[in-house]
Amino acid sequence: MANRFIRACVLISGVILTAALPARAAIQLEPGLWQDTTTTVTDGKSGAPDIDTSCLSPEEARDPIKTIMKDTEGQQCDTRNVKQNGNTVTVELKCSDPGQKVSMAIDMTINVTDPRHYNGTIKSLVIFKGQKIATEAAIDAKWISAACKK
Repeated sequence: MANRFIRACVLISGVILTAALPARAAIQLEPGLWQDTTTTVTDGKSGAPDIDTSCLSPEEARDPIKTIMKDTEGQQCDTRNVKQNGNTVTVELKCSDPGQKVSMAIDMTINVTDPRHYNGTIKSLVIFKGQKIATEAAIDAKWISAACKK
């Protein structure tokens, strides 16, 4: 549950970077194949790095809100706070799925070094059927290629 949630946060974080700040200088990410390396610590226990690839299509890059909504289907997420300071974006989210008796509080900090690389941290507290799971994740994402298949 926690690893799947962190993976979804990593995918969402890249999309949030292009969606959350339209009034300021846009932080641009390149469409294509991305490789994300995520290292997590859950309830004080370190996990092995998780390497995953994802594809950001040109269409998704043009309509990132649609992509965010797709990645959070079945959950109710509210953006509580989104801030940009140069190439750093911080995001606070609160999500819940009452039907599954789960709620999540997420704090992300993403640093975009260039359109083909970003890194950051995600801190989350997931409450699932009354059980609390605290997770911290370090993310390092890099663009791999323009070609990818969805």
